[in-house]
Amino acid sequence: MLTFRTFWAGCKDYFEELFLNIFMNVMWCLIALPLPILLYGNFNAKYYVGTIILAILAPLPLAIANGGLAHLARRIADGRAVSIRNVWDSLWINFRKRIVLHYVWVIVFYTCIFNMWFYSNTPSMPLALTILFFDLSILWLGYLAFLLPLSELQPEVALSVTMRNAAGLMFTIAGSSLIMILIASVLLVAASLVIILQLLLMATLLTFWGTRLTDAAIKVIKARQDQSIQSTENTENRAPNGQIRPK
Repeated sequence: MLTFRTFWAGCKDYFEELFLNIFMNVMWCLIALPLPILLYGNFNAKYYVGTIILAILAPLPLAIANGGLAHLARRIADGRAVSIRNVWDSLWINFRKRIVLHYVWVIVFYTCIFNMWFYSNTPSMPLALTILFFDLSILWLGYLAFLLPLSELQPEVALSVTMRNAAGLMFTIAGSSLIMILIASVLLVAASLVIILQLLLMATLLTFWGTRLTDAAIKVIKARQDQSIQSTENTENRAPNGQIRPK
């Protein structure tokens, strides 16, 4: 199955450059996680001014860390060499688009999380609304697995086009995407319980898996297009049956 083949390919990418990938994962944790952790702490403590400020700032380091990891995953998937210098340089490539992309993505994610929190704390609201926004937030996280690799493949394309294409890829292989989201959710829960997994493995492995799954989805679309073109050509070249009478 496509999901497991690409997961295995992502694992191979991770272990082929093990020490460098561990370094990349540690760097991702140091850049991306501090502000979300502080955001969660401020929200639990009901420091809402601090929560709003941190919510506005959090996408900036996330864009740097995610973008750098996605760029390196792209290089590794393409079979190109990766070094420590590439790790540093990758953080700043196509920086403006990465920032805008993450702010757009985070606004939708915040909306899902806020609605889930609001409906879960309002007794008069049906439980189905909480479940709905929880599911939407999980799907939106899964969408990021296609959006980041595709952004690296289309650095000069408008963000709206990249987001639309990423959604198309995700739903082209909807079954594989759903299985990926379920497995990734289990892995994220495990990483939250076993911190060493989060520190050394999780972000890098999931990014490699998303890159491989995106490449697989693109191949599926190209195969379908080629099949459609071939079918059209066969139809046009088919000889007419029976006698054709002049008008």
